[in-house]
Amino acid sequence: MKKCLVVPGPFLPYNDTITQLVYKQLRLLPLEYDVCALSNEVDEKLQEQLQKDPCFKKFHINYTDKYNNVLFSIKNVHIYKGLEHMKRYIKTAIDMYDNHEYLYTSSWPCYTTRVGVELKKQHPNLVWLANFSDPINHSPYKFDQETYKSYHIFEKIAFKLYCKYYVVDEDEANAFEHADWLIFICEEQRDFMIEQYLKYFGKVSKQELLFKSLIVPLNYIPEWNDLIPSKEAPHNPVFTLSHFGRVYGLRIIEEFIYAVQLFIKKHPDTPFVIEQYGEFRKSDIALIKKLGLSNYFKIHNKVPYAECIEKMHQSDAVLLFDTILDEDTIQPYLPSKIMEYSLLKKDVLAVTTSKSPSYRILKESNAIACKYDRNDILKGLEDLLLNHRESKVHYAYTNEQAIQSLLHVLETK
Repeated sequence: MKKCLVVPGPFLPYNDTITQLVYKQLRLLPLEYDVCALSNEVDEKLQEQLQKDPCFKKFHINYTDKYNNVLFSIKNVHIYKGLEHMKRYIKTAIDMYDNHEYLYTSSWPCYTTRVGVELKKQHPNLVWLANFSDPINHSPYKFDQETYKSYHIFEKIAFKLYCKYYVVDEDEANAFEHADWLIFICEEQRDFMIEQYLKYFGKVSKQELLFKSLIVPLNYIPEWNDLIPSKEAPHNPVFTLSHFGRVYGLRIIEEFIYAVQLFIKKHPDTPFVIEQYGEFRKSDIALIKKLGLSNYFKIHNKVPYAECIEKMHQSDAVLLFDTILDEDTIQPYLPSKIMEYSLLKKDVLAVTTSKSPSYRILKESNAIACKYDRNDILKGLEDLLLNHRESKVHYAYTNEQAIQSLLHVLETK
């Protein structure tokens, strides 16, 4: 088999959305992989699954450093140490090149693209596949003023340094200009990122970028799938709506909270509760208390994944809180939980915007997708709690289905 150098930053068996995304995109391709990786905490269950997966034998992993040594963030403020280890990781990845036919980089983290730029200069015939999990160039989260205002002065300085050295617009632009193929999760992510590139850089035309763009949707490995629909409906005397994940930054929910207040005033005898698992904004807790809604919101810490799935089973319906941008702005983020909800066949209520991939997918599924407006969310709550409207989302690609575009470009090289 032909060889591929993989530069993903952290890698399996560290278990997060991006590491799984990388593995799922590569595991079924007819390539042999040398991986320059950063180590992180080990997920024992995932490690067991990998050892049983015959595809994992194709991955020869060299853990060159610890991810925390390279990381710089508001909570991990070691800028000089981080930059030094980052440079070392990039150099190590470049030095690992050994007549590989392919290079695969994953952004996030965005500095992996620096490996691609340098190797393409040295080896122009190398085929570079640049995968993007999130936008970097003028990412909306860089311009989230409300969150920025909430930081104290030290956090504000750290955030500025983080954007300057770790979330670098040029890294993404360089990949757009030099990579042979660009891999996106969904059309909205692709269109947003191309739009930002053309606005701020623009050395490559839109037609050229679209030509070398591939869509590889979020997907699951059937042999690993624990997301099996429950055979029994939950028996909750109080209708339970659950959300799993962080509520922070541009994932704003004030209009949802006000919609809950409107629902209670209009339907005071309808028992329901909202269960939140994971980080939750202090200002949202304050608003809930101010409006007298504390009995309707139960805030919990993040729970382990297996428990999370069990809680989903036990819920009458699940919530999806999207990143909220202006209605005329493409929303480039697709939450991974949309696939989990689909596989579990759970009724869902989403708070989103009309140019979001979530909104498109939910509308295509005839599920409840509410705009970020309290009256529209109120209608969604009434449809779900009073009218018992079915609201299943259909988004479940197998690993084999999802990678067809990648297989095609390899076959036609």
